[in-house]
Amino acid sequence: MLRFKFAFLAMLLMLCSLAAFADSPMMGTWKLNEAKSKFGPGETKNHTVSYTDAGNGMTKVTVDGTTPDGKSAHNEWTGKFDGKDYPVTGDSPAYDSRAYTVTNAKTMRMT
Repeated sequence: MLRFKFAFLAMLLMLCSLAAFADSPMMGTWKLNEAKSKFGPGETKNHTVSYTDAGNGMTKVTVDGTTPDGKSAHNEWTGKFDGKDYPVTGDSPAYDSRAYTVTNAKTMRMT
């Protein structure tokens, strides 16, 4: 009986540690569903946005889309979700930096 309890506690501890170190729900690749999206006139459509671990607490955000005149658009950002500005590279004429802030487990704010 003692072996069973020990094995059960060891497995429970392992599962809890896996949950504690699980990736953020923000990480991954997000694809545009145009049927469920609304765009104003003259807005760029971001077809794919990928969030990947860049090491040292940094995240890399890669955005691919289409401009209002049909040209492809690509930009990248690497930084932390700490509300500070980090530079954007690529063809993003509207801005040269972004600041992300995590508001809860499933929501971020970008400025």
